[in-house]
Amino acid sequence: MTIPVAPSAAAPPVASSARPKSVLPAKGPTLDERPGVIEIDLANGVRVRVDAFVNAKALRRVLAALSEAS
Repeated sequence: MTIPVAPSAAAPPVASSARPKSVLPAKGPTLDERPGVIEIDLANGVRVRVDAFVNAKALRRVLAALSEAS
């Protein structure tokens, strides 16, 4: 059973004093500030920098794509 609900004409709109949330993600530490940062210099001159939180499978796919592109 569905009950239709109509807004009350007597109720004024509510103004919020809350600030709108930013659509951009909050900035975290730079790569230099993160633990376990390593740089991988490839033969084709590309440098890949990752930290301790890198996903190993994703890194393999990136390295494979870079080696195919050269």
